[in-house]
Amino acid sequence: MGRKHWIWIGALVALIAVVGATAWGLKDDVAYARIATGYAAKQTCSCVHVSGRALESCTADFPEEAREQLTVTQDANITRASVLFGAISAEARFDDAFGCTILD
Repeated sequence: MGRKHWIWIGALVALIAVVGATAWGLKDDVAYARIATGYAAKQTCSCVHVSGRALESCTADFPEEAREQLTVTQDANITRASVLFGAISAEARFDDAFGCTILD
């Protein structure tokens, strides 16, 4: 192989190392985002369906920083919370017999 090929291979290995290190560094943030969206979906679902409050009133309960990052929507008995343009999301469903539960 020529010198150009080794440069491309070296660049590819460096890129893989950077991507791997970034993914490793973000793993805790991703886990936190999954927990936060599940919490937001369940809390908002309960707030709307059990407490009878409006969606906007319920989302106002979250800290301002969270409200800026979360998108919470309501579609009939399903509440969805997401972050990062929907990359990480959770849903909760209201049922008369069981209240709100997080969907898998």
